[in-house]
Amino acid sequence: MSDLGKKLILWISLITFLISIGAILVSLIFDSNTNDIIGEFGIIFLFISGVAVPCILTPMFRKSKWFLRLSTVSSYLFPLFVFFQYVFIVLTHNELITFFGVLMTSEFMLFGLINIFILKEAGETKSILILLFFIVISFIILRISILQKILPGFDFMFFLFLTISTGCGMLIFGFRCLFELEKNSYLKIISFIACILIAYGSIVFAAKMQSEKVDVLEIIYFIPAFIITLIVLFSLPFSGYINWKPLHKQILRKIMISWVFFLLVFSISFVFPDLFKQIVFKEKKPTYDFQMKDYELMNKNGLETD
Repeated sequence: MSDLGKKLILWISLITFLISIGAILVSLIFDSNTNDIIGEFGIIFLFISGVAVPCILTPMFRKSKWFLRLSTVSSYLFPLFVFFQYVFIVLTHNELITFFGVLMTSEFMLFGLINIFILKEAGETKSILILLFFIVISFIILRISILQKILPGFDFMFFLFLTISTGCGMLIFGFRCLFELEKNSYLKIISFIACILIAYGSIVFAAKMQSEKVDVLEIIYFIPAFIITLIVLFSLPFSGYINWKPLHKQILRKIMISWVFFLLVFSISFVFPDLFKQIVFKEKKPTYDFQMKDYELMNKNGLETD
């Protein structure tokens, strides 16, 4: 991508980022249904612009020692930052403190994602495998409710942030491919579209785990994902894949790992819905309230209670 295109995306993203923060603050300070809608849109655009900006700015700072150290440390402390998110969201009751606390913690998490998806080699697959492994582990913890008594809600928060952060990281990687893959147009376009769908699928998967009705959102993800899978399978042999650079093959492999993971999840949901519900949702035993209240026995025929 040309320098002019990068500068244009940078300024649009920065302006959108600042407007999104303002919209969220308005929704927090002034309570109304309209402001709630403005806040929801603000969160969505904050997420998108917050991903595009670091992808453009990172090359400017990638040789700075402080930037490299901060990004490396943040990637190792990623689970700790998830715990801080839990503290600010669940245990803090002031909305402004929660907002700024979540925003600052998210920035540190973003530095960790930058280290994983931008600063490391583009074809490195170890990090994405570790993230997907932790998503599976967090799902198991959520399913058996190990931490529910000690930290209520933390198991779901851990799963939620890991899943969405993985999708966010792949979106960052998609922007990286868009900016850095100059000659391989096929891989540039496919990787960017695939990473957008992976990010969207991670959000839908997290929402589905909340037992929310996301059938329409699932269809919006699954149909394009299935079509793109078929397109790639049929067009890849004619794209000159054999003559690709080893790095480009590794990039495609990295994207396919997370692509197959989320596509498999939604495929099970569509093909075996009953099995998916048994795996994902706990069986809740019905409880009955007979509404029986204690009452005092009446004193009849001279009988007295002890």
